[in-house]
Amino acid sequence: MKTYFIVLLLVSSLVVNAQDKEFYTKVDHIMSTYVHHGRVDYSAIKANPTELNQIVAIIKKTDLKTLSDQQFEAFVINAYNMLVIYNVVQGYPIESVIKEKGFFSDKSFSIGKVVLSLDDLEKKILFGKFKDSRLHLALSCAAIGCPPLSNTVYMPESIDEQLKEQAIISINDPDFIRIDRSKKEVQLSQIFEWYNFHFGSSKEQQIAYLNKYLKELIDADYSVSYYQYDWNLNDYKR
Repeated sequence: MKTYFIVLLLVSSLVVNAQDKEFYTKVDHIMSTYVHHGRVDYSAIKANPTELNQIVAIIKKTDLKTLSDQQFEAFVINAYNMLVIYNVVQGYPIESVIKEKGFFSDKSFSIGKVVLSLDDLEKKILFGKFKDSRLHLALSCAAIGCPPLSNTVYMPESIDEQLKEQAIISINDPDFIRIDRSKKEVQLSQIFEWYNFHFGSSKEQQIAYLNKYLKELIDADYSVSYYQYDWNLNDYKR
């Protein structure tokens, strides 16, 4: 009887590991195939949604309580981005997610035995566990105003390095962080205003944050303002 339970545990472990591998492989294929220059080819995914539907099915079966911290963080980032894309594809073509009633707050998904909205998954589950400002730069909001979306999957074993790299890419993107060195001005995404409790509430704190990732540093006497967020869909047009 004891041998039977040991074998059962080993088989269960293999099933979980196989499911994990399938999830990350499929997410990576979606991102590498359909994300171009930070935008998503929603029309191509809608024409061939099988793999995305399979990813959503895996998300539904996943018990977050069984995951280590690194697994949890990587899984939820990927799951969030896939569910945002899934949400868009369900209603595509759309002009903007902000014009879709309850896009983030009302539409719900099952993760394990828990039913969550995208807002729940982001604010309660992910940020409830990790107080990491870099997550704002890794999560998709399906808008042009978002940080440029990575076209690779986030992996548990390299999650910290990947979040650092994503922060460097985002902060050095001239469309996302608009720096005029001749005028000593920097215009920030409104993400920095909305989530100033993560990025810093003062000009000095926000400039210090930028300088952690900027390849060419800016001085503390730069003026800081926020440009209007662009909620138009981050749709890749061929």
